[in-house]
Amino acid sequence: MAGRSSPSAVQGAPRLLIVEDELLIALIIEEMAREIGYRVSGIAHTVPLARKEFVKHNFDAVLLDISFDGQFGFEFADVLREANVPFAFVTGYDYLVEPRHELVPVLQKPFTLAQLRALLVSLVGPATSKKQIERSA
Repeated sequence: MAGRSSPSAVQGAPRLLIVEDELLIALIIEEMAREIGYRVSGIAHTVPLARKEFVKHNFDAVLLDISFDGQFGFEFADVLREANVPFAFVTGYDYLVEPRHELVPVLQKPFTLAQLRALLVSLVGPATSKKQIERSA
């Protein structure tokens, strides 16, 4: 769950907000992100929770389910884009219905740990720097 510490999480690693209405999927994404060294600052599985998390701005990037709480998450995508927050859609859909979001990275469900890592590196950089890796070796 969000807020718990993980031995693999690196202090100072980029913080992620997961906006996913399927709580089990959100928890799986959280576990995968922590496993590769990213921190998860929050999970929002309802529209009101997502709005609360956006106001906190306690994150460096957002993983946004495209179909969220019975509606498309394009309202959230527009808010994030206007605020210059790095984000990606996480979806089972194989296309986007809004042309204005055609350049937003998309992570297709189901995805592998390697695919999640590649996406996060492209959004916010690696979870650890070479110096942090050398110090922990």
